[in-house]
Amino acid sequence: MRRYGVRPRKKSGQTFLTDPVVAKQIVDAAELRSQDVVLEIGGGLGILTMWLARSAGHVYVVEIDPRLVRALRDRFESRSNVYIIQGDALSIQLPAANKVVSNLPYSVSSEITFRLIRELEFELAVLMYQREFADRLLAEPGTRDYSRLTVDVRYAVDVEEVLQVPAERFYPVPAVDSTVVRLKHRAVGPFAQDEDVFFWTVRGVFSYPNKQVRRALRIWFKSFGRNESEADTLLKRCADVITGTERVRQLPVAAFVRLADEVLGMIETGLVPDPRHGGRSR
Repeated sequence: MRRYGVRPRKKSGQTFLTDPVVAKQIVDAAELRSQDVVLEIGGGLGILTMWLARSAGHVYVVEIDPRLVRALRDRFESRSNVYIIQGDALSIQLPAANKVVSNLPYSVSSEITFRLIRELEFELAVLMYQREFADRLLAEPGTRDYSRLTVDVRYAVDVEEVLQVPAERFYPVPAVDSTVVRLKHRAVGPFAQDEDVFFWTVRGVFSYPNKQVRRALRIWFKSFGRNESEADTLLKRCADVITGTERVRQLPVAAFVRLADEVLGMIETGLVPDPRHGGRSR
């Protein structure tokens, strides 16, 4: 770091993994083969890249810090299968890859995760997060950590914990521990008929995570100019899966899918404004 004039940026939560054993465990979790194309975001000083380069056919490393880009290019100049890309992973065109392995920058974990899920058709992703963030991804309905983030991510991918990494395995030592998780695109439904309506519904209802579903729906419907009776109509249409007395944070992903599909039906009959067309009823 002194050689390249690198100073960790506290504002962006920039830390560097220092334990090569942990790095190897992370890479091992990706089950790499010689034909795999791997994307790493936030290459840092290359502790993950070193192991990735030994097993994968191609490794694309995206790094925003020009000083770290120089360090990575110097370190891996003899590796013909490693490609260092300077740029912001939130805005550049990401290379196609069938696997993703990264120690994600803490400050943009959510944004990068959703970009990866929506834009890359990966077989699996092995990603390291702050423990609190990972706990929300792994949370089950009804628990304290279950949130809108949980529902939005788990709609698209299955999440499993790989290992926990103590804070002292990083430099500088962060205030929290980290957790490595593995993501795979969800193969088994149910899936919403319209994903825009699904995420709109989750955002609206999960604004009131601790309220009973019936009360949350009534407040949400009132927010866009509809009355309580129409919210009750929606709930009746979902009566086989939702009673209305549950707390919002107790609903599983499948229940939100059902709600969203019924909301879509109400949009199509003009009972609910269409969020895809500026909130206007058809």
